[in-house]
Amino acid sequence: MTTTPTTTASRRTTAVLDDLATAGPLALHRGPVRPLAARALQEAFDPADPYAAIAAARRLADGPLEHALAEVADRRMLHEPTGRRIPLQELPSRTTRALTRTHRLDPAQADALAFALRAAFAWPSIVGTPDAPFALKTELPAGFTPFATPEEIAASQALAGPDGLNTSYMISQMKGGMSVDCGVGCPLECAYCYRREGDTADGYFGDWEPKGFLTAEEVIARLMAHPWFTPHVTPLGLHMSTSEAFLPVLWSRTWGMLQLLDQLGLTNRVSCITKFTLGEEQIAQLESLTNVDLDIQVCYAAMPEAIEPPNRERRLNFLRRVLTSDRLNVLAYYRPIAEGINTTDAHLRHVWETYRQAGARTVVLGGLKFGDDHVDSFMSYGLPLPTGSFTPGKKLLTADTERRIMAMFEQVYADVPSELRPAVLKRSSCGRSVERGSHIPDYNGHHDLPGTNCRLRCPAAQHQVCASTTTALPDEETVRHLLARLGRPDAPVDITPSTVVVHAPLSQFERTFLRQNLLHPVHTPTQAAALLAGRLN
Repeated sequence: MTTTPTTTASRRTTAVLDDLATAGPLALHRGPVRPLAARALQEAFDPADPYAAIAAARRLADGPLEHALAEVADRRMLHEPTGRRIPLQELPSRTTRALTRTHRLDPAQADALAFALRAAFAWPSIVGTPDAPFALKTELPAGFTPFATPEEIAASQALAGPDGLNTSYMISQMKGGMSVDCGVGCPLECAYCYRREGDTADGYFGDWEPKGFLTAEEVIARLMAHPWFTPHVTPLGLHMSTSEAFLPVLWSRTWGMLQLLDQLGLTNRVSCITKFTLGEEQIAQLESLTNVDLDIQVCYAAMPEAIEPPNRERRLNFLRRVLTSDRLNVLAYYRPIAEGINTTDAHLRHVWETYRQAGARTVVLGGLKFGDDHVDSFMSYGLPLPTGSFTPGKKLLTADTERRIMAMFEQVYADVPSELRPAVLKRSSCGRSVERGSHIPDYNGHHDLPGTNCRLRCPAAQHQVCASTTTALPDEETVRHLLARLGRPDAPVDITPSTVVVHAPLSQFERTFLRQNLLHPVHTPTQAAALLAGRLN
């Protein structure tokens, strides 16, 4: 009989597992054997059936640890009731801690359980294995040739624009996450678009029509080669700052990227911010994703159509529709709020009544970014200018307008029990964490300034999760693996309950990279001192 390659691989994996099993029940524990166990479990991993890796891990466990792994398989604890994968980042909150309590696992056993669960996930990029999820791989997957070297990619990011947009590589580390882009340019003609006038430092050139297209396959290949991309951890945004993901001219590429990420078995958070709409067939496509943790952020702030042309009613109908889905995370983006333009009491009441009627669960507020070039543009088009004092590169939402917005919220929701009212947040990353059930801290670490960032309607559960970062500190090995990916493996660090202080020059985007991987604030020594003195904002 001819032996197929799959059968040969299966026999080889079985033999390795047999050898590891004879070494005793510590193969899943930290130590010199665990990398061998990681390799064997990954060979047993089946993207269509992740419980195959759990079954293999059970062969290397005994006692309470084996019982915990058996419960994972019996209760299908890697999946939600809808059949979607539980994201790897949420397993501690949703799976691991409960199993640790139920089976009375000691710290070493709990760590071994977490390792075994990571082995039931795919690791398709140049970063991460079940035993070292934040480290650059020492051995790449068979047949995988990276698009470029880490040094070449890091050099391109260093030349990115002021907000991180990297139009040369089309993968950009930005504050909201990594922007994954197939093209540049947007035809929606929003007058306040900060890409529209004068912003040419990053190669955007205020283009209205999308161009420079890459295929979905090319873009995902670039992502898998990026040293700053961590499977299952890095938050992603599709066309986050280059275009509109749901445009007809881009939809096939947007859907292609989502499909590829899903087929790779990645459970990263992926965001699409939109002023556009999709039809039922396209919504059904999004609902069919089983691994990718997608959220849709629909922008609506009652901005005059002369300033924001995309059709309001179609946009609101789309918001109402996607909010009925049990397979999509949906945020209502109350943005942009432009002082003196859409901030009358009538505007505020209309927006809150609209969100209440739509059934919004999570609302994120945001002001307007407005520069001198926009003044000239608005005046040339005969548009009213927003009021207020704008700081270059910063969004403006005054404390008084924020107070009026929340006062109107209280009026509109006066007859709704507090627990049934939507969460209202100031930061996008906070909103994304809340909409997903408050299972991880805000991945941008805004809880380091609670008086500024956490004062609206952040749920108590999210407050508790963010507060837990003061006791669940990052371990130094993880910090070292991340710093190595920045080319600074030996930089001195201080890991404290309030922040990780890195004693080395770091760009704002390098700090963002560290913060979003550690789920903990990261500062330079100067910033940490200002934070302690209450001067950082």
